[in-house]
Amino acid sequence: MEKNPIEDFIKRLSFFKEFSESEREKLVSTSGIFEKFKMDEIIISEGELSAAVFVILTGTIDIKKKTKTDVKENHISLQEPTTITIAELKAGSIFGEISLISNRPRNTSAIATSNQVVVMKITNEIIEKFHLAIQNKFQNQLIQILVQRLDDMNDKYIKLKASTLKS
Repeated sequence: MEKNPIEDFIKRLSFFKEFSESEREKLVSTSGIFEKFKMDEIIISEGELSAAVFVILTGTIDIKKKTKTDVKENHISLQEPTTITIAELKAGSIFGEISLISNRPRNTSAIATSNQVVVMKITNEIIEKFHLAIQNKFQNQLIQILVQRLDDMNDKYIKLKASTLKS
């Protein structure tokens, strides 16, 4: 039997290292899990309520965040918030995990930055269709991602703090 190239690809991703071959096969054969986007298409929007984690299979995306404008209490601003790129992600990257876990609105946007982006969109509904062992593997991998991102943010904060102390 010929191997599915997508299953071969995700097998190499650290997120799926704990998954067995049959679990990966079951995941990639799930109906409606793959989505395509073109250049500049919005994959997720900051503030929207949607719970899904995404795995980039092909292409690149930018993670963007709107900055808040400084406004006094009981005042409004006509100034549009600035949007900054906080990460550039490529194939193999995972994003969207915070909203999946917390059911809170998206705190960033993700925009396709290559001609074709293909992602695996994994929702809680999809995860809940699997047996408990696979659900636990998803949960453990999401926790590992959050821990790594927290470590990365702490490192960046320490470097930023150290650079301001030198000034």
